[in-house]
Amino acid sequence: MYKNATPTTIHLKDYKRPDYTITDVHLTFELEVTQTKVTNVMKVVHQGEAAAPLVLNGEQQKLIEVLIDGQKITDYELTDETLTLKDVPSHFELTIIGEINPEANKALDGLYRSGGIYCTQNEPEGFRRITYYIDRPDVMAKFKTKIIADKATNPILLSNGNPIGSGDLDGGKHWMEWEDPFPKPAYLYALVAGDLGEVKDSFTTMNGREIDLRIYCDKGNESKCGHAMESLKNSMKWDEDTYGLEYDLDIYMIVAVDSFNMGAMENKGLNVFNSAYVLANPKTATDHDFLGIEAVIGHEYFHNWTGNRITCRDWFQLTLKEGLTVFRDQEFSADMNSRGVKRIEDVQRLRQYQFVEDAGPTSHPIKPESYMEINNFYTLTIYEKGAEVIRMIHTMLGKDGFRRGMDKYFELYDGMAVTTEDFVHAMSIANGNYDLEQFKLWYKQSGTPELNFHYDWNEKDETLTMTVEQSCPPTPGQDHKKPYHMPLGLGLLGKDGKEIKLDLAGKEGQPQIENGILHLKNEKETFVFRNVKEKPVPSLNRGFTCPVKIHAPLKEADFAFIMGNDSDEFNRYEAGQLMGERMVRHLLLEKKKGNTLSLDEQYMEAYGKILKDEKLDPNIKAMMLSLPAEGILHQGHNPIDHQAIFDVREWMTQTLADTYQEDFRKVYDQNVQSGEFKLDPHSIGQRTLKNTALRYLAMTGEVGHDLVFEQQVAASNMTDEISALALLCRYENKFRNEAIRNFYDKWNHETLVMQKWLGVQASSTLDDTFERVQALEKDPIYDGTVPNLFRSLMGAFARNYIQFHHESGRGYKLIADKVIWLDKLNPQIAAGLSGVFKDYKKLLESRKALMKVELERIKETDGISKNTYEIVSKILG
Repeated sequence: MYKNATPTTIHLKDYKRPDYTITDVHLTFELEVTQTKVTNVMKVVHQGEAAAPLVLNGEQQKLIEVLIDGQKITDYELTDETLTLKDVPSHFELTIIGEINPEANKALDGLYRSGGIYCTQNEPEGFRRITYYIDRPDVMAKFKTKIIADKATNPILLSNGNPIGSGDLDGGKHWMEWEDPFPKPAYLYALVAGDLGEVKDSFTTMNGREIDLRIYCDKGNESKCGHAMESLKNSMKWDEDTYGLEYDLDIYMIVAVDSFNMGAMENKGLNVFNSAYVLANPKTATDHDFLGIEAVIGHEYFHNWTGNRITCRDWFQLTLKEGLTVFRDQEFSADMNSRGVKRIEDVQRLRQYQFVEDAGPTSHPIKPESYMEINNFYTLTIYEKGAEVIRMIHTMLGKDGFRRGMDKYFELYDGMAVTTEDFVHAMSIANGNYDLEQFKLWYKQSGTPELNFHYDWNEKDETLTMTVEQSCPPTPGQDHKKPYHMPLGLGLLGKDGKEIKLDLAGKEGQPQIENGILHLKNEKETFVFRNVKEKPVPSLNRGFTCPVKIHAPLKEADFAFIMGNDSDEFNRYEAGQLMGERMVRHLLLEKKKGNTLSLDEQYMEAYGKILKDEKLDPNIKAMMLSLPAEGILHQGHNPIDHQAIFDVREWMTQTLADTYQEDFRKVYDQNVQSGEFKLDPHSIGQRTLKNTALRYLAMTGEVGHDLVFEQQVAASNMTDEISALALLCRYENKFRNEAIRNFYDKWNHETLVMQKWLGVQASSTLDDTFERVQALEKDPIYDGTVPNLFRSLMGAFARNYIQFHHESGRGYKLIADKVIWLDKLNPQIAAGLSGVFKDYKKLLESRKALMKVELERIKETDGISKNTYEIVSKILG
């Protein structure tokens, strides 16, 4: 079990301002591989209860000396997690000298060394592994850092802020000093040292200041940093244009490292990135990679104001910075590319993964009330659902109103650690005290709300009466939910596909609909629309304005009509997906009855029209041609029969491929590109559409396999090459082993490309995948201690519904083994992987019994971390 029996639960209601704060910090690092000396000089100020002791957080370090105002003291209490000083002055200088071992730090939390590079990761509580400190986000100090290291092996020495000095020392060493003039919590502190390649550029701000831009990476990868640098400059320009926010330091640095637990980290002026979100060229990176780099570069830059200048009072407020900044990066990506495509992609991710989280044992509000381990709350709920909550505020206030709210937020709280209530307050008072009281339930209640619609058109009165009932299923700790305030996007379509004007009979002075947005506030509401001269087809939740599930009495003909006529791109796509989901449910029933399967004629006709429509945006068309993802199809089934759902979905794909083979081949040929690689939205859409068509053609036998192999061999970009390899790994064909081997021989010198190679094999549903995964663990390119490689192989296998849920239970045992092994080294990544067991209570009884054995084995493992213990214990319930 967890070493302290049951881990302590931390509650939001127990928040208390710290008795002491720290205003200034001067750190000196004498970097050595296994014995790094850290001297920490702090100005400490008492601000709480009289005679309260000073309690500092600290882990995994050797304490050498403690001094108060220059005088050594020995009267202190030291435990594995704290250093406590009693009877200290109200204002004093505290010096702590300690020693840490960066080389031995495999948790990649705090200061660690990997691949010859010293690097830090301090969010949320890594700084306490560097030195003793009041390690919480509401303690904000100005940091100065001096780094001393061997010059030959560490010519680059970086930290937060601006450089203020450097020089050489005896013994082949050198030093560099940095100063950050802006107060920040310790989680935003960063240090990087090593022998790195450097790419330089500059950006001129709206007020004429020239900012020095630098990207550091492994030497030899400099040529792959161009897209990241361009994305950074675009981000800086976008934030000025959209929010009037100018960068505030003289230099902005990004460092790309291979061993990193997260995607990236917004440390003030010195962002540390997983190399997967920096390095790219067309031959080694897919379109998805390029777009991901742009989004993450933007996300971390936008944190400079929404996260750094204004930060969280405590970790329960995490969505304050993450939900808001995800919304900002989504809007940035939408402006840089295709807004409609971006919205669909964001909702796909939300529905496929976050809705599952909301309905599972680890469900929590975007502002949790308690946690055992804060690392476990870097979730899709905090980030993606949090962004949807911000988007709803934007929808209600409008673009200009939201900008006013953001301006007020910075005016009131710049340089402070605040709460979600403070953000909502700023939005309200900047817009005439807009009433957001009921809306704040989105921060407090967990689960995915559901809306049930009923409507009746009265031909004589020319009215449409629409009744809406909202509900939210019980979630852990929340059996009953109050009604939400929801801004629902709504349209009514006439027979000709044109919009019917929304004329709502409401109470005078209390408009319930504004700019196509219907405001829902009660458990049950009825709305009467006037001057509806023909029976309309309702278009509900346009643009997915509310993160909810919709239940409405729409028929197949209605879905087909919306697919062909709605002016809202999202709802055109959504209609096809809902039609597909309904088709799968019907086929599952037919399969269970032993009946012959057949696809509905209206579905086939609607699908064919989309396939043959050459005027559609290619990216939107590709999305509309794709069947609902398995993760979405599983929702609503209890128990989940993974194999049956997979079989029906495959049968549908096969039927569509056989029926429209010639049309798919035409689409494929029309979208083959020649000439220079382009990354504009239309070119990306063409490649996406071509590879969507190829996915169907791959199911048409040897002719299809030949085409897939031809593409893999001839591909001039990674999007086409890996798409073909994934298909050859997915289906039985004569080219499979040759293609896998050829790809390896061609790319085994490129770590990021090899991660894709591992992933497509681990994702295969073929029977030999389990054995292949075990063999791949022994390949020289694989190292399970590197998070990217571990996620690429074990993470991909765990998301492989067919093989992970194999009837023998072997998939469960394999992943449990890996969780237990990795938990000893990197609890954060181990706990993340343990979340794949979340469907435990929704499995078929035979699978549930097998999974329970492995979950209990993890939970009872001696020394299991509180990270993994919390996740597994919640799943077991």
